[in-house]
Amino acid sequence: MRFRYRVAAVSASLALAGGGMVSLAVPASASPSGSASASARDAAPALSCDAWRYERGTKGHGASIKCYGSSFTGYAVCHQPDGYLYLRFGNRARSGGTSLVWCDRNAEVTDAGAIPG
Repeated sequence: MRFRYRVAAVSASLALAGGGMVSLAVPASASPSGSASASARDAAPALSCDAWRYERGTKGHGASIKCYGSSFTGYAVCHQPDGYLYLRFGNRARSGGTSLVWCDRNAEVTDAGAIPG
C-alpha cells in the first residue's frame, strides 16, 4: 500500500513542479541506442538527501528534510484519521538547507521526501 502512495506523491509533485508535464525515464536496456536515456540522466541535477525527520509543534505534525547538490522542495504525504490522504509541499531550500512541511493538526505524516528545483 505504501508504495502506491509514494508513487502517487512523487507523480503529483513532479506534475506540479514541471508545470503539468511528467516524463518517465526509460532504462538504457529498453531503448534502441541507450544514448537518449543516458543524456537525460546526465542533464538532471544530482540530489542527495538525508532521511526525513518527523516534526511535532504547535502547528501539528510535519516533516523536515535536508538535501545536497541542488535546490529542492520538500513534500509530505499526510494521513487524516478518517483515511483521507493528501500531499503538502514545504519551502524551497538551497543545497545544504532544510525544507519543512506541516500537515493539518489531526493528520500524521506517512511519507516524505524532496524534489529537485
